[in-house]
Amino acid sequence: MKLGATDVVSKPIDSEHLLTIIRDTLRRDVHLGAMQGGRRAVEVRGFAQLTPREREVLLLITNGQSNKEAGRELGISPRTIEVHRARVMEKLGARNTADLMRIVLTS
Repeated sequence: MKLGATDVVSKPIDSEHLLTIIRDTLRRDVHLGAMQGGRRAVEVRGFAQLTPREREVLLLITNGQSNKEAGRELGISPRTIEVHRARVMEKLGARNTADLMRIVLTS
């Protein structure tokens, strides 16, 4: 809790409650980031640098698909998805998948 947890979710997970918690937390994070200067310029510039394939991968990953599922849908290997995902994260300045989700949801 001391490291920034905002809520506790117990099983079985209520999807709507979980999404509400995530949205509220992202809004709070965006608000704090705006007050501290944030990395908004890097994020916007990063979206413009994405290739069409990287945009496809970003869409599938942010919709919750695994590398394997995204690879099947696009007809490429999961390893190729990993490479595209890494490039997307680098271009958008995301440190991890949660950060990537925040960037996409707030853009």
